[in-house]
Amino acid sequence: MKPIKYITAILFSAILFNSCIDLEREDYREIYPENFFLNENDIQLATNALYSSFRPGWQNFYSSDKWGYHVFTEMTTDVLFCTWGWEWDALHLHTWYETKSGGDMSIFYQSYSYYNFLSTARNTIRAIENSSVQDHIKNVYNGEARALRGWMGLYLYDLFGPVPVASDEVLDNPQEKVYLMRLTEEEYDQFMEDNLLKAIEYLPETASARGRITKGAARMILLKYYMIKKNFAKAETLARDLLAMEGRVYELQSNYNSIFSKEGIGNKEIILGIPCNASIEVTSNFWLAHAVPEDYPYPVSTATMWGAYIIPWNFMDKHFTNSNDTRLDGIITSYTNKGGTLVKRGEGNLAAGAYPMKYGVDTEMMGSGMNIDMVVYRFADVLLTLAECINENTGAPTPEAIALVNRIRNRAHTGDLSSDAVSGKQAFNDAILAERGREFYAEGLRRQDLIRHGKYISSAQERTENQTASYKVRFPIPVTFITESKDNIVQNEGYR
Repeated sequence: MKPIKYITAILFSAILFNSCIDLEREDYREIYPENFFLNENDIQLATNALYSSFRPGWQNFYSSDKWGYHVFTEMTTDVLFCTWGWEWDALHLHTWYETKSGGDMSIFYQSYSYYNFLSTARNTIRAIENSSVQDHIKNVYNGEARALRGWMGLYLYDLFGPVPVASDEVLDNPQEKVYLMRLTEEEYDQFMEDNLLKAIEYLPETASARGRITKGAARMILLKYYMIKKNFAKAETLARDLLAMEGRVYELQSNYNSIFSKEGIGNKEIILGIPCNASIEVTSNFWLAHAVPEDYPYPVSTATMWGAYIIPWNFMDKHFTNSNDTRLDGIITSYTNKGGTLVKRGEGNLAAGAYPMKYGVDTEMMGSGMNIDMVVYRFADVLLTLAECINENTGAPTPEAIALVNRIRNRAHTGDLSSDAVSGKQAFNDAILAERGREFYAEGLRRQDLIRHGKYISSAQERTENQTASYKVRFPIPVTFITESKDNIVQNEGYR
C-alpha cells in the first residue's frame, strides 16, 4: 500500500494554527489510511494543512511581496505601482512573454505550480469521505477542503485559464507517469461547481474559529468564478443568497476604515479573511511595510517601513474626486515626515503617487510584520456585484440596483449616484467599475474587474512604454510545465 504523504503540510499547519492543535510525539513519517483519518483530530489536521497554502508571510500565495496574488495582479492594473523597478515595471507595463526569464516569470512559475494543490486537496477530500468518523463531523471538513480546492481553482483560472486536474484514477496510481492536459472550459465549470456547491451544502454559516471557511465564503468564491465567466444569471442567484445572510451573518460596517483596523478584526463585513499573527513570520501581514514610506511618522516606534507601493496620481485624479470620501483616510496623499518637513503631492516619496496604507495602526507591531488580518472578500462586494448582475440581466439599472450602489457611496460620504450615472446600462456599468476601484483598491480585485468590463488592455495602453496586447488578459504558462507535460499542456492563445 502506498503511503499518503501529508506529513510535511500537516506539521506546518500545526504551527499555522499554533494555539489550536496539540501534536503528540509520534513517528508520522509515513501515514496510511489505517493509522490516520480515524478521528476528528486527524481530519482537522489534514484540513489545516490545506489552509497553509493560503498563508501570508513571505513568498507565499497571499503574501504582501511580489508573490502575493493580490499584489502582483493589482500591479498589472491602473491602481497600483511599485517604485522599485525591474519585475515591478514589467508587471505594470505588461512586458512579460512566455520565454522571458526574470522576476515576473518566476511569479508566474510559482503561481502555476499551485495546480498541484488541486490533487492534494482531492486526496484529502477522498480520505475524509472514506473515514469512519460520523458524517455530521466529517462533512464540515469535507466542505472546507472542497471550498479551499475551489478557492485555488478560482485563482488559477483567473490567472491562466483552465489548468490540468488529475482524476481519481490518476491519483490512485501516483507512481505511473501520466501527462495531463488542461481541462476544457466546460470541464472546468463542472470542476468548480462540483466542489463549491457541495461545500455550500456542507459548511456552516459561521466559522468555528477565525479564518476557517464558511458557507458564505464558498458562495463568494463561486460568485467570483461566475463573474469571471460572465454568467450573470447564476451570479445573481448567488449574490442574492449572500444578501439574504445580511443581519444574520454579515453587515456593512458603518465606518469603512474600521474594516481594516486592529479593533475591527473579525468584523461582520468580512466574508473571507486570512488570520495574521506577527509572532510567526509565515503568518505576518507585511502590507504596511510595503505601503508606508520610511520617513512617515507611523505612531509605533518599533515598526519598520520601507514603502514602495503607490497608487498612481492619474488613478487618484480620476477616481477620488470627492474630498469628502472617507476612503481617502487610508491613503497617504501628503504628510509631515519624521524630520518635520511637509511632503506634498509631486515631491519626494509622493512624486509618482499616493501611498495605499489601507490597514490601520497596530500598536503591537514589531519590525515589518503586523497582526491585522488580511481581508480577501467583503459584504460590500456582494452589494456592488448584485447591482452589476441586475444591470446585466435586465439591460438597465433598476431602483434596487441603484440603491445597492448608493449604500456603498453613502457609507463613504460621497452621496447618491448622479442622474448621468444611472441613465443607461453602460453608464451604470461604468459607475460601478469606478466605485469598485475606490472601494476595493489594494484588495486584489481590480484586474478581474477591468477584464470583465473590457478595460484591462485599454487601461494598460495609456501607460508610456507599455507592451500590452489583447491576449494578455491571461498570463503565459511557464514553458517548463509545457515541456514536462510532453506538450500536452497547450500554451495560452497569443503566446508562442
